[in-house]
Amino acid sequence: MSLTDKDIQTLNAMYPWPQRRPDFKQEEWLLDGGGKDLVLSRIRRDRKFLIIEIGSFLGSSIKIWLNASPNVYVIAIDPWEGEWWIDYAKTHGRYQLAEQFSRDDGPYLTFLVSLWEYKGRLFPVRGKSPDKLYELAKLAITPDLIYFDSDKMGADIEVAHRLFPGTILTGDDWTWGIEQGYPIRAPVNEFCKNHGYKLITKKATFVLSKNPLKLSEHLCNINSRMRDIARALKRVVQS
Repeated sequence: MSLTDKDIQTLNAMYPWPQRRPDFKQEEWLLDGGGKDLVLSRIRRDRKFLIIEIGSFLGSSIKIWLNASPNVYVIAIDPWEGEWWIDYAKTHGRYQLAEQFSRDDGPYLTFLVSLWEYKGRLFPVRGKSPDKLYELAKLAITPDLIYFDSDKMGADIEVAHRLFPGTILTGDDWTWGIEQGYPIRAPVNEFCKNHGYKLITKKATFVLSKNPLKLSEHLCNINSRMRDIARALKRVVQS
């Protein structure tokens, strides 16, 4: 079911933006391992299309989704809190950003300012998943697509499928954590096995599909396996 004007009114009432733009500097920080075209190819541009993104950081992925079509709307779920934001920015040499994060509600207000121009199509939901997925389900909000980019353990995928069974499920971090054995992969593969989904991977992105894979999707998977082999061989050489 497509997003309705009534749904938009409900989301605006539940998750409002500040009346005035906060006195914060707009920031850009793209953490992109590639493959997002797998997601973009599944966006319907001929009608309102609602995406839930879990783990939004500063919203660089959200900008990609919103720029795909004026019909795209995004619910961004993230706590936007914790000292790790400051330490993470310092570790990457972003000292001015670390100072901004250290202000009251720094991560959240930085996110809002950085996406201020999109506020008519973006709903910032402060909190953690799956709690907020349950909250949205109670509002009878049905997303077209959910993009997971949070705990790296895939715990929310099963909940999302149960709450929104017709929704496209996709996410990030397929290539994250080689030292830990790519932690997102085991729960994703287990989910596919249990529910009859097929898996498409490209670089850091994964998509779960009920449909038979196209030739291009088979080729994506073959290329992903070749990249895995190359990374493994590189680690052997370096060790």
